[in-house]
Amino acid sequence: MINKPPIDELTELAGNKYVLCCAITKRAKELNELQKSGEISIDAKTISLAAEEFANGETQLKK
Repeated sequence: MINKPPIDELTELAGNKYVLCCAITKRAKELNELQKSGEISIDAKTISLAAEEFANGETQLKK
């Protein structure tokens, strides 16, 4: 479960929870693949990192 950043703040950025879920899930899958290939090393869960990236504006929504 994602507690930080708060879901309400993330939902405001995405517009709705469905778009938020799709965006964060897609980025988390990308991070998992990078981690499996050894390109990156992450101590936190990839879903949490993806949510933080989205909150910080590092991940953009594609239309």
